[in-house]
Amino acid sequence: MFDRNTDYPTAIASYDDDGVEAALEWCEDHMQEGDTLAIWTSLKSNLSNSRRLDDYVRRYRDVEHITGRGGGVPSGPGPVLMAWADMEDVGEIARHANRIRALCVITWSEDRIRPWVSAKQPTILGDGSAWESLTPELDPVVVEALESLTMTINHNNTISAGFEKDQVVSVLLALKQARVPMDADAMEGWAVAHGWSGKNPRRLSQYVRDIQSGKRPQTRNRVPADYIDGLRERVQSRGVED
Repeated sequence: MFDRNTDYPTAIASYDDDGVEAALEWCEDHMQEGDTLAIWTSLKSNLSNSRRLDDYVRRYRDVEHITGRGGGVPSGPGPVLMAWADMEDVGEIARHANRIRALCVITWSEDRIRPWVSAKQPTILGDGSAWESLTPELDPVVVEALESLTMTINHNNTISAGFEKDQVVSVLLALKQARVPMDADAMEGWAVAHGWSGKNPRRLSQYVRDIQSGKRPQTRNRVPADYIDGLRERVQSRGVED
């Protein structure tokens, strides 16, 4: 099985003085002896957007600055504080889940990360008013299908080709044919929250959009005729109504 562990604690912080301060304190609380706190920004220059974060990186020896554009990787185990990240950024950092002790995201555009917040239910730090409205819940049959895919595909590979693409596309086409409602953004957020890393969550949402628009991505795989019925039975056996 290829499930990737993302059970580390998570938090979402507002981009204001209280939120930034709470994010730093939360990360400090999740540090262990010998850990390094990695502060992530997309570009090196972005760190100067926050004097507090810039000063913090300069002041402490057990704090490092890593960047998304440069392919920055946490140097060792410890919390990761992502400043102004979106879902694709969170998916990229999840490649290094074995080094992440805890993950906190400072938001800059709530809508760009709302599906992840809805799926992951992180601790809310600072002004939490932005999260009073969350992404609608996914159909339980879709969740069942995504859980099965999560355990089937190799998350070190892209879902744009090969076995992984065949598995993902065939399942999505079956859901579409059975008229099971799919929400591309919510499915992307679920994927990021459950260990789909790199660009795969974004590719998943694009497949959903393509299929819903009438396109039929190529796949060499066909799910069994009773596949959706099997998903529904599993949902019902868990006591969840679809």
